[in-house]
Amino acid sequence: MAIVGDLQEFSLPDLLQLIERGSKTGQLCIWAPRGIYRIWFYQGRVIAALPPQEEHRLESLLAHSGLVSERVVEKLASFCGSEEPLGRCLQRQGLITPAALAKLFRHQLQTGLYSLFALESGQFSFLPNVPMPYREMTGLSKGATAAVLEALQQLKLDQRPEKDLPEPDSCFWRTSTELPLFKLSALEWGILEQVSPSRKLTALARALGADLLEVRYACARLAKLGLISPCEGPTVLARSGHWELSKSIAEEVNPEPVRERLGARVPGFQDESGPVKPSLVSRLATLLKGMREK
Repeated sequence: MAIVGDLQEFSLPDLLQLIERGSKTGQLCIWAPRGIYRIWFYQGRVIAALPPQEEHRLESLLAHSGLVSERVVEKLASFCGSEEPLGRCLQRQGLITPAALAKLFRHQLQTGLYSLFALESGQFSFLPNVPMPYREMTGLSKGATAAVLEALQQLKLDQRPEKDLPEPDSCFWRTSTELPLFKLSALEWGILEQVSPSRKLTALARALGADLLEVRYACARLAKLGLISPCEGPTVLARSGHWELSKSIAEEVNPEPVRERLGARVPGFQDESGPVKPSLVSRLATLLKGMREK
């Protein structure tokens, strides 16, 4: 049975949770100011999401990202099964990696679903048992409730002023090597695995293939959870498997001569500027006496 309503009376989080609890399969349409958004579900899980703009179609995303051209997709589509997701078909033929496929699915969720959580009003309809959009499917899925939690988390971060976010050239270090107890997004896991005191956020975003602003938002949340911490000094020490920061470089803060530092730290080291041996004093006195007598 079709479900029709208004988001002012039935919120999007409640709607998605209802779909998951009922293990619904079908298409959810949301009428927004920019057009109609379409989200497909299979047994309560999100399998694809498409905003109104044509450039967000899966084939266009593949072409724009340089992974697979539209011409290649058209040719290979005939080799795919009639009920096989396009992304899974391309992966099976070795044309796309699982990581790239996960990135595309995350883009679908961000643009086709998560962006709708900022809507204050709009109409929706849910049609059960519609044909599956195999040409828009990556083969991945996400539970509706998990999608709600991630979308609300993203909305909260998006509403945070950008001036409060870490700077693009800032660096972070991981405070612990233990697995976190918090639920993290794929981007946050990537940051946690690749964050380094010597890597700026700009370089980190490039390494992860993610938007810099999203990386800054994710770092802000990870820092709030205490999983990473901003680098406050240029020197980094490794201690007990954890990254710890030193607030200054020893040579800059304590510019004492190298031999003085070594004399204090290396056993058996003799400082050249130490006391002169008595034998040398005696020989020098004899030499000076002889020169005076001449």
